[in-house]
Amino acid sequence: MASIFKRTGGKYYFVAWVDHHGKRCIKSSGTSDKAAAQRIANKWETDAALRRTGVIDPRLEELANASRQPIHAAFYDYRTALLAKGTGMNHIDNTESKVLAIIKATNFYVIADISADKVNRFVAQLKDEGRSPRTIGAYLQAIKGFTRWLTRHGKLSFDPLITLSKPSTETDRRIVRRYLSHEEWQWLDAVTRKREMRFGMTGIERAMLYSLAIQTGLRSGEIRSLTRGKLHLTSNPPFVMADAGATKNKRAARQYIQPELARELQLHVGRKLKGALVFDLPHACTMPDMLREDLEAARQAWLQTKDDPQERLEADESDFLQSVDSDGERIDFHSLRHTCATWLIHSGADVKTIQSVMRHADIKLTLDRYGHLFPGSEAEAVARLRDAFRPVGVFQVAKGLRQISLCSIGVSTPKKLSSHNAS
Repeated sequence: MASIFKRTGGKYYFVAWVDHHGKRCIKSSGTSDKAAAQRIANKWETDAALRRTGVIDPRLEELANASRQPIHAAFYDYRTALLAKGTGMNHIDNTESKVLAIIKATNFYVIADISADKVNRFVAQLKDEGRSPRTIGAYLQAIKGFTRWLTRHGKLSFDPLITLSKPSTETDRRIVRRYLSHEEWQWLDAVTRKREMRFGMTGIERAMLYSLAIQTGLRSGEIRSLTRGKLHLTSNPPFVMADAGATKNKRAARQYIQPELARELQLHVGRKLKGALVFDLPHACTMPDMLREDLEAARQAWLQTKDDPQERLEADESDFLQSVDSDGERIDFHSLRHTCATWLIHSGADVKTIQSVMRHADIKLTLDRYGHLFPGSEAEAVARLRDAFRPVGVFQVAKGLRQISLCSIGVSTPKKLSSHNAS
């Protein structure tokens, strides 16, 4: 039987009752009216009895209570869980900015407000603004990761966004990147080394940066995190290590480099402390501008070597060292990673090696992204079928046809034609 009482000097009545677990509970009724407090006490005792008999499912009740948690408080818990897991701060900050943008646009207040329809309307708005499938996919990945966590931790009974899928980046690609040819790289490297300081980096530093990106396939964010202690330049062969917290797949990456670049880097970091950054890179948003300026300088230097008017006209119309070619394919900093994979293919590296260097989790991704660059594989496969279409000789064909015709009218094959008897 529930009882009510006031504590000495207290304003409100307290209720004492036994819950469905058999545990004695004491809680303020929040009222100074005795009759109202008694009604509250009776309700709490009745609810406990209904839970004991299974009329009220305590688990569903707990889920319902959890789903009424303010969504910003729930996301703070999610952020704390990501930190405890060891997720990199860049990833956490990017996730937070995208999830909070969705929450603001959809007016989600408590966890239970999250719905696929409202998120779909947000996605439609992004499409109307001309945002790329990759950007839209990043927003969906952020919010879906949040709702998966809510479901696993008992704050939602089911994932409301489980049916949503990211748009294909292949069928609607806004940016199609191209790679640098070997000759383009030679011009870019030579001219950049002679250029002045730009974006806080000397020409030689920028040339080393571009060379490192091509040789390792490291992304700009991964290079940004490299410290002197992560350079193993005297090893044979030399390599650099990218921390798991900085890589996209959250695994440490050992990427090998050429000895010539290793010697240059050794001179570059010679006086730096072990924990000092290898490169003082500009803001991520200006990295493409830096590369485009160096490309344009290299192109102008190349054009100046064309003295013949006709040759100069043809050079002006060419795509050589253009940041955007005639097909709309462009070069940005990520194109240096694309160049790494392409040069590996042209050098004859097998697809498994390329997957390892590019650090793709699935070889299917490597084949989907770069399979069309493997030279002549389809033509060679079809050429190997040629033997199947070669005639076997008139006498052999006639002999085979005679055997078939004799069998079809019920005449046994002569013994001299039977290979079994002949043997």
